[in-house]
Amino acid sequence: MSVFPAYAQANESTEDKINEPWLQNTSFNIQPPIKEQTKSTFSDSDKDDERNISLPKVHLKSKKTHKKKRSSPENSTFFIDKKSTREFLTVKTISRPAVARYRVHYFDKIKKRFKFKRYFQKLIESDICLAEKNSDDKLLSNTFGTTNSGSFDSIKHETELSKTTAFYNKKTYDEPNNVEMWMKFIDFQDVIFKFEKTFKKGSIAKGLQVNAERKLDILEKALFHNPNSEELHRKRLEIMVSVFPVDELQKRLKSLLDKDDENIILWQGYIEATLCSMSHCNTSAVLKLYTNCLSTLHKLRRASISKSKMLEESILRMFYHCGLFLKQSGLFEQLWTLLKMYLEMNLGQMVQDSFDIPSNFKEKQLFELEEMVFKSQLPSHELWLRIEKLRESCHWLPVKEQCEDPQRIIFTSDVVELIQPITMPENTFKLTAIILTLLKIPLLPNRHITMEQLGLDYVPWALDSIETLLPIFFSIYPLNLELGNFCIDYQLAVGPQYLKVLPAQEEYLNFVLSVLQKCIDCSEGENKTALIVWWFRFQRLLIILDKKGKFGMPPNIKKNIKSNIKTLMKKSENRNNILFYVEYSMIEKEMNSTESGIKILQIALTFAKQNIETRKIDENQVGECHLIKTLVEATIEDSNTEKALKYLVNFVLNKPILSEINLDENIEMQASLKFKHVTLQLLSQELKKLLPVEHFLPIFLCDWIICNGWFIFLTKGPLECGKFLEEILEKLNDQNSERIVQKEILYEFYVVIMLKYTKSNPGYGLLKVLDDVLLRALQNYPTNSFFLSVLAEKQLLSNSLGPKWWSIKNLLLKTGHALPVVLMISITHQTIMNLHEQMMDTITGSKLSMENTATFKNAMRSLFREATGVNMCTRRCGLVWRLYLQFVQKYFDLKLCGEVYYRAVEECPWLKALYIDAAIYIPTELSRIQDLIIEKQLRIHITPEELDILRD
Repeated sequence: MSVFPAYAQANESTEDKINEPWLQNTSFNIQPPIKEQTKSTFSDSDKDDERNISLPKVHLKSKKTHKKKRSSPENSTFFIDKKSTREFLTVKTISRPAVARYRVHYFDKIKKRFKFKRYFQKLIESDICLAEKNSDDKLLSNTFGTTNSGSFDSIKHETELSKTTAFYNKKTYDEPNNVEMWMKFIDFQDVIFKFEKTFKKGSIAKGLQVNAERKLDILEKALFHNPNSEELHRKRLEIMVSVFPVDELQKRLKSLLDKDDENIILWQGYIEATLCSMSHCNTSAVLKLYTNCLSTLHKLRRASISKSKMLEESILRMFYHCGLFLKQSGLFEQLWTLLKMYLEMNLGQMVQDSFDIPSNFKEKQLFELEEMVFKSQLPSHELWLRIEKLRESCHWLPVKEQCEDPQRIIFTSDVVELIQPITMPENTFKLTAIILTLLKIPLLPNRHITMEQLGLDYVPWALDSIETLLPIFFSIYPLNLELGNFCIDYQLAVGPQYLKVLPAQEEYLNFVLSVLQKCIDCSEGENKTALIVWWFRFQRLLIILDKKGKFGMPPNIKKNIKSNIKTLMKKSENRNNILFYVEYSMIEKEMNSTESGIKILQIALTFAKQNIETRKIDENQVGECHLIKTLVEATIEDSNTEKALKYLVNFVLNKPILSEINLDENIEMQASLKFKHVTLQLLSQELKKLLPVEHFLPIFLCDWIICNGWFIFLTKGPLECGKFLEEILEKLNDQNSERIVQKEILYEFYVVIMLKYTKSNPGYGLLKVLDDVLLRALQNYPTNSFFLSVLAEKQLLSNSLGPKWWSIKNLLLKTGHALPVVLMISITHQTIMNLHEQMMDTITGSKLSMENTATFKNAMRSLFREATGVNMCTRRCGLVWRLYLQFVQKYFDLKLCGEVYYRAVEECPWLKALYIDAAIYIPTELSRIQDLIIEKQLRIHITPEELDILRD
């Protein structure tokens, strides 16, 4: 029996068949009859008919599965096409006269022609990553494209929003330290809010609060992974301020401060919640909050040595905020007492009254002017306005003896709690710069990184007067920018001031210069040199403004400038200081001529060693390079490019600068190679982040690259120079990705060469390159006054409110800083005025009035409304509101003017300048405004009761 039954049966059947033959009779074989079957034949026509039978098409739903590939045997009748042979995709058909003619009608959507894809594909890892990135970008662009258009057509967008949310969740989980991705995720919540507002029911206020809560939840997760991110902290504060009422905002910020009491941004928000509230704001309450903040930070600094540097910088920032509040609320006597005590403690070696500077203004002159005002028989609101402004300009120093005005008497105990010692030497210059800025001396030049490192960048309500805008007229390169009447309005000046011709103008200017001189005398080393340079530049700015007719310089000041400079240069320690000679030559150039300035620079060349050693750069080498750069730029400004090129060649080849040299290709090649060699050596060294004091001093790397750039510009043209600067900026970015002052200076030079060549050769086609470089520079450094001044000149020359103006407006409004927004408003206003002067009635030939040009008025009003919106940093900027009020009063009715005024006071309840402006814009409501001044405990020089007595 077989093991396998199936095999067993097969064997048995074969055995049976073998034993069958013995049953057959071999002698008689009978074959059974077999009936033959007739085969049916078909003709060819039948076959053709059978082939042409059309069967109904049946579409069977087949399940899509991934079939496993089987290995084909060697003798298979098919093979895999690995060469993409196109012939295998074609079907052989009958040619045209044999095939029957027929027509098929069908309707289908027109699809884009797509490239044939193979049935197999092998992607390397980089291709897969690229494909994922492209799909993510496509998803984000589709989502944000929907919200930008403002149309949510169907519920399918909900799926897109869900996918985008999942994408952000995954990205933030994989990269928790990517702050930019967290910020995009937070901004994406606005897209979801727009969708919910379209498809879901509910109040908008509740939706806004829900949206804010969502953002805050995301921010909590982001801050857990990035606790030191200032950008995230500011975003959280911005969201809380825009949604929550004052009481709830104060509670939330107080609870956050209890957990993190060293967070400077939370302290700013907590104080501003009271400062910017109409119901809570008064001087004593705000000063108490500043006192608590400074004392808390001081205690934390003493307790933690590791965080002492950060906490001391926070103390300086809060000191600047406190000084701004005192200045803008009109309490200048209290402000000077505070500044004086800080200077005596940190600069004056604890010597009392070392900064005691008396005022030379005679009170008798003020009494005579007031008497003239009272005799003029003006209305009461005009009388109060004039007397208040007169006293505001004349009274800025406290008095020690008895006085009729009790607010002029300030005791040390009033401000002693706001004073904290500054222990770190590098912060001494920061303190001095903050104090000089509070006294209305602008930074010169005003660069973005300098403001950022001094802690002056993020205070949107710091702009209340026009002194901060003055650096746009300060020239630091061989360019003559034509700005016309741009951005100067003396009505916006707030006393005490030195711009507008008023009593005590000269006295206050002398006072400010005396404070600066005292700071110089009490400083040492680099701090002293930087302050002297600042002193030179401030006086040069006054001369420039006087030349342009934007400032009436008192005659005594003009006489004293030269004598003070000569006195300074005669001192033994300053006789061989190249840097002071450079600044003196710039003043001489502005006062007399370019040639006289060049002569002073040539005198300074006599004690220059003129040797280049990149291994060890000393102070003399830095000064010499800065001297050569200034000499070359002055010569170029004097239209003597050949002499400037000789100076550069002699300098780089270590020859006497003033020696004669025959320029040929060989000499220029040697100079080019030497420039390139030294530049590469400098770029190979470590790129350091400079201290704020070093921003006022020459930087060897920048001066050398600028000299190299001028050499390329004069020999090869602007395009080669631009290519050189692009390579330099790229290498600097590779070394240090942060924004540093060296890159900002090189961007300035990049803009200079493009603008200079474009102005001299307007048809060369570099205008687009200039626009590109300028916009890149403004994106990185939005508060740089030089970039803003170049932008203003370009816009005023074009006189257009077209697409370019819209793109510039959107760029400047989104920077998050007040200075570019104020400049944008001034640019637009000046452009409209220029266009209005050119408009004439084609029938009568007369000029059109602004009342008949509604387009301009609406464009300007729209810009103001956007600048004072809820999400804008400038909604609490006093200067923006004062410009807005000027515009509305001039071109609209009194009702709208009153609405704008009350909204301005509601946003800036501490700003005394707005309360004074009530006498101009809403004189009928002046009595209520005066009551508000007294209620808020702001500075008022003459009360209504005193005015009535003096008037009688």
